[in-house]
Amino acid sequence: MAMERDQASEKSSSLSLFFLILSVLFLGSSSRLLTFPDPKIGINYGRLGSNLPSPEVAMKLISSLAIKNVKTFDMDPLVIRAFANTNISLSLCIPNGDIYSLASDPTKADCIVKEGILPFYRETYISSIAVGNEVTMLPEFAPVLLNAMENLYRSLKKFRLHQKIKVSTPHSLAVLAIRFPPSDALFQESIAEPVLRPVLRFLSRTNSPFMVNLYPYLTFKEIPYIPLDFALFLGNPQNFNFTDPKTGLVYTNLFDLLVDALNSAVFSLGFHKVPLVVTETGWPSEGDADDNAASLQNAAIFNQRLVNHLTQYPIKGTPLRPGVPVLTFLFSLFDEDLKPGATTEKHWGIFYANGTKKYDLSLSHLSHSRFKEL
Repeated sequence: MAMERDQASEKSSSLSLFFLILSVLFLGSSSRLLTFPDPKIGINYGRLGSNLPSPEVAMKLISSLAIKNVKTFDMDPLVIRAFANTNISLSLCIPNGDIYSLASDPTKADCIVKEGILPFYRETYISSIAVGNEVTMLPEFAPVLLNAMENLYRSLKKFRLHQKIKVSTPHSLAVLAIRFPPSDALFQESIAEPVLRPVLRFLSRTNSPFMVNLYPYLTFKEIPYIPLDFALFLGNPQNFNFTDPKTGLVYTNLFDLLVDALNSAVFSLGFHKVPLVVTETGWPSEGDADDNAASLQNAAIFNQRLVNHLTQYPIKGTPLRPGVPVLTFLFSLFDEDLKPGATTEKHWGIFYANGTKKYDLSLSHLSHSRFKEL
């Protein structure tokens, strides 16, 4: 009996010490609270700009934001090498121009893996490879997209990397024929069966995510009756929200509504377990003279509110998929003045091209809030 009391006392002391350590690590003092990065946030690293910082400097800027997920638009060895031994995961991309050769020649996939992955994957954490970007609606690429993805997957499997590195392709929101209400969302008829169903079958089989580039700013500009506050996460639920008439689900921001429209469209094809990743989203800090929505203030509001929304604990998810995290990549790290098109196309960066931050953006949250929930 005495031995049992001694063991119980020792166990109690160990538990007390354990919780004491936890309280120090998580709570600290009332004036200094521990913060930590959130894995649900990523950032796009595009380089269509003049006089941009080197990949090494870009890596340091990303680290300063406490971001652990980075998406690129190519497979540049200089970029891959810059993120070696950083604990930052890279999502790489095969340019659109390489899709046809990748689809028609399996040895092209082997070459990509041998030259672009094998020399780096032990030091650089490569989480996925996107085959093209927004090619689903392009008739020259859509018919061969799946073949390209399959060839790349087979090559990764040949080198036993298929479980570590996922293969997918980012879609634009244009793949949706219907967005409102979310429960009625459907894919464009021309691509639903011949393109997206086979792609979704591949994603389901390989446990890979459905990738989508989703911009509330563009939807706000396209549809006049959407309030700006609803797009910026500033809506007061008592003043404005959107209730799906079929499901009764209530939406307090445009981002969740669009994510669930994509979820509904995916569900309509019979795929309920394929995770969704938002590979691009953001808000421009500058636009043409008649674009009052594109401003530095609105960009700061949208990105910070989005981060707050995605990193709250417990995980909120979306009304259709509550509690399910949505990995989301902000667009973009830098302004890119060499991009063609409207003024807004050049001003999506969190940083100016010279590496100066445009506005404060906190991508950490307070660990004591999570500790209280455990």
